[in-house]
This record gives sequence, C-alpha cells and structure tokens, in this order.
Amino acid sequence: MSNRMKREVNYSNWREDLREVVDVPPIEPKTPKTPRREVKETEKVNNKVVINPTMSEANEVFKEIGGTVLEVMDMKKADMGEVIDDFKKSDAPQFKGKSKEKRREMAIAAKLQANEETAFDRVKKSMGKSFIDTKAPKKEMSPEDKKKEAKRRYNNYLANTKKDDPYRSRPGESD
Repeated sequence: MSNRMKREVNYSNWREDLREVVDVPPIEPKTPKTPRREVKETEKVNNKVVINPTMSEANEVFKEIGGTVLEVMDMKKADMGEVIDDFKKSDAPQFKGKSKEKRREMAIAAKLQANEETAFDRVKKSMGKSFIDTKAPKKEMSPEDKKKEAKRRYNNYLANTKKDDPYRSRPGESD
C-alpha cells in the first residue's frame, strides 16, 4: 500500500523544453516575379488637392472633367421651403429611386447642417473677448504689455483657485 501512496513530482526545465526546429523549410516571400515599374523624376505628376474649394475653383474642376454646373444654391441664405422644393424637383443621381418624403428629409438635414455652428464657434461666442484664437496671427507684445498680461493671468488664477478653509473639519474629524 505504501507504493500506491507515493507521488512523484516532476518539474519542467524550460531550457530543455525549448528546442530549435531544424527541419522546417524556409518560407519564401510572396513578391511578384517582375519588379515594379520605377517612377522617374522626369514624369510630371499633377496631383493637386484643394480642401473646401471656392465655387470658381470647383467650376474649373468640373469643366476639366467635362461637367457643367447648372445651378448653385447657398444653403445658409436659402429658405427651408426653397431647399425642400429644390431637392424634390432635382434629377440628380443621388435622388434616384428616393421618395418625395425621403428627399424632404434629406433637404432638411442638408439645410440644418449648413446652418449648424461648430463647437469651436459656440465656444468662441460664449467666451467673448476672453477667447484667444490660436489660429490668428500673434501680435508682438512690448515688455510692458507682457508684464500686464502676466499680472492679469496671475490675478485670474488667484481668483479662480479655491482656497481651503482652515476652520473646516477634515475627513474623519468631527466638529
């Protein structure tokens, strides 16, 4: 019975468990047999990207690709009714197969998006004169103006920091 009760404890040796696998064939990279065509510097590449182009720039692009602009509507200035009527009467491809109700919803969404002010604009409006536009060109300040600005900022900091009441009880203490 004593033979049954004995347990043998085996520990693993990580140095022996980790072995290199030698018989694995090398993997060849999957590249095309023919090399890619190199781009020479003499080739003229004309990739011009314009973000938020003006209407005249957009018209030039449309003319280059063979299109014409038939009508332009300023969404901010147009009435909601005008926008809805324009969307309902339009034969633009994005409206193909859409019901009049769906076109109406699209018109309302487009008009609201055009009139929506950005979060940046709302913050700028709410802060008023205290708003500092980081995108605006900075004016050079005289040393006197720098001192005044530093003093104004320091006073503003002091006014907005909460001072601890020395007579208030701390957590865990009773009055």
